[in-house]
Amino acid sequence: MNRAWLRRMIWSYLPIFFIMFSFLFFVFFQTLVEQNNRNTKDASKVFVGQLLQTVDVSLKTLDTMMIRELVSSKLLSDFFLASGDNNVYLNYQVVNRMLQMQHEMSIIDSYYLVRYKDGIVFSGMTTKMEDFQDIAFIRSQQHSKESHTSTWSSIRLYRELVAQKPKSVISLVHRVSVGSDADGLIVVNVSTASLRAMIKEMYNPDQAFVQMYDHDNQPLFFQNDALQSGKVLATQTSSYSGWKVESGVVNGKIAAGISNLSSIWLVLGFIVFLTGSIYIVYITRKNYKPIEELVFRIQDQFGAGKPSLGRLAVDEFTFIETAINNFAEQTKLFRKEAEASATRKQKALFRELLQFERGMHAEAIDLSALPQHDKQQVFVIEIDQPEQVFNQYKSRDQSLFKFVISSAAHELFTQNGIATWLEWTSSLQLTGILFLPDSASDEAETICERITAWIHEQLAFTVTIGLGEAATGAELTGVSNKQALEALTFKAALGHNRVIHYRETQQTATEKATNKHLQAIHRLIQHFRLHEENWRESFDAMFSGMRSCRLPKSEIAELCRYFVAHMDLQLSQTSKDYYEVWMSGASGALRQIIEEFDTLDELQNLCCATLTTYADKMGQLYSSRLHHQLLQDIRDYISHHYSNPDLSLEYLADKFGISAKYISQLFKEEFGENFLDYLSLLRISEAKKRLLEQPDSIQEVGEHVGYMNAATFRRVFRKVEGISPVDFRKRHAM
Repeated sequence: MNRAWLRRMIWSYLPIFFIMFSFLFFVFFQTLVEQNNRNTKDASKVFVGQLLQTVDVSLKTLDTMMIRELVSSKLLSDFFLASGDNNVYLNYQVVNRMLQMQHEMSIIDSYYLVRYKDGIVFSGMTTKMEDFQDIAFIRSQQHSKESHTSTWSSIRLYRELVAQKPKSVISLVHRVSVGSDADGLIVVNVSTASLRAMIKEMYNPDQAFVQMYDHDNQPLFFQNDALQSGKVLATQTSSYSGWKVESGVVNGKIAAGISNLSSIWLVLGFIVFLTGSIYIVYITRKNYKPIEELVFRIQDQFGAGKPSLGRLAVDEFTFIETAINNFAEQTKLFRKEAEASATRKQKALFRELLQFERGMHAEAIDLSALPQHDKQQVFVIEIDQPEQVFNQYKSRDQSLFKFVISSAAHELFTQNGIATWLEWTSSLQLTGILFLPDSASDEAETICERITAWIHEQLAFTVTIGLGEAATGAELTGVSNKQALEALTFKAALGHNRVIHYRETQQTATEKATNKHLQAIHRLIQHFRLHEENWRESFDAMFSGMRSCRLPKSEIAELCRYFVAHMDLQLSQTSKDYYEVWMSGASGALRQIIEEFDTLDELQNLCCATLTTYADKMGQLYSSRLHHQLLQDIRDYISHHYSNPDLSLEYLADKFGISAKYISQLFKEEFGENFLDYLSLLRISEAKKRLLEQPDSIQEVGEHVGYMNAATFRRVFRKVEGISPVDFRKRHAM
């Protein structure tokens, strides 16, 4: 791609960038210089203040020392009160004291004491005032109208002897008056050289300069060469000594010149900035032409009346971006619609294949896209116990698990050369159509078993696969699908985590006889209601019968609902205490278990636990009754003598010494039925065993269980079982 326009834009704006950068640089430099000048001035002010404070402190210290000495020292008072020069010891003491003070204050250069009354000047040696070399200064101080007791002189030249070379000093003068006619002066000279040395230690002469003037504006400290190249930045005058200090930086005039020069550059930079702005406008308008032409072309293409683009015409790039986005969105929309349409067609074809049945025309659906095959077989993978494991995961994780299951199934079939078409037909069922060649028609069940095993090992849940019969031709695909779904209805009886082939669910009418299961239910209710210990055997027999018949889940649930309803009815005829305990706990719990169970084993275990709990409660109630042992003895007697044709309420009343009416009442309260019904059930139960196990005639069987009249036996048997003894034996002999 030729990027000429890009290069053109770059070379158009680079000069402007450099110009603007230079302008900003000079602005920054000017700001930096000004900031540096302000910092230098502030630093100079601080330095001048510190320097002046240091000098003042030294001078004040000396002044304070002399005042303290005058106030507290008797030695100086004695000197000014004395007269003549013959007091050698006093003079010696004064000399020692002044030397001590000179040692304490290193800035003291020399001193002398003036006593007016006898004109004596003492500086370590006694001299007449007229002969002293500093007589002029003494006279000026003697006739001074200064009211202060102590003053600092200006810079002056001082020498004590004629032969000495004068030196520059400043003098501290204290006027002394210790009594009448005892006036004088104490003059302490401070060398200006010592002050200069002290000041030089406080700064670097190569970087800064200092000028110090006394109160008569005489220079105490002066750097003439630095002043010529430097600029005074700070000035301060001492309130104590009246001295003035000036300070600045060396080469300060050069820095000021640079500052002035940067100001010139600032003006030039502003001019350049203005020129650059004009140039930017010109270049931008020139480079805008291609964009403007592109906008016009898009407007011509879409039409000026398009509201989706015309409203954005103020912002050209947004206008162009919107146009491009519209193109992209339309393209994406067309692509999504095409993909969605293809997916819908694929799923529609899949549903049509699953619903395809015998009698429909193959031309009704398009089978051209299906793989080459000889047979078709449908399998359905269903997730086991979803409420316990699978539904506990988030929807995102569930989608991932579904993808894993479908991928595993597809890969295992593909590895064995079997083409498959998989679709999730519900939230828990993955339906697959296998396109089998004749060579692989028997491999589907084996591969399905590998799928269940792999999922059991790799995932936290299991699946059960329903497998229909292999069908030749598309018209039998729907039949195979129905077979696979029907096979899954038997997983309650056959168990989870396995493959259930449709042929396993096909049973004879004898195996599926409902009457057999109803008899088992009645037997369980009878034993349970009568508090017999063998009710658990009847319970296990009922579930074994359902398991052996391989009933679908719906039939198992229906039989269990019948059991609970019939138990409600039977217990409602017993003692009120038994019925209330049953209805308050066991009945509702059993109904909930029936609605929520997943496998027959799970149903059996939960129902057994519930019935056991209720049986224990009933046993406690039964044992707490006063007639508990009496009824137990009567039941035991009946179970051993039921074949006695004379067995009746009157017979039992004579046997146990109670009234027949009371026995009948106890039977009704405890077992929910009268004595005759109880005895009939017991005799018919034994009669059924003999009919099936012994070749005796009907008359003989009746006599064995206590019915001497065959007609009576047949009538009672039909009442209890619903059929005659002969038909019962025939039916169960088949």
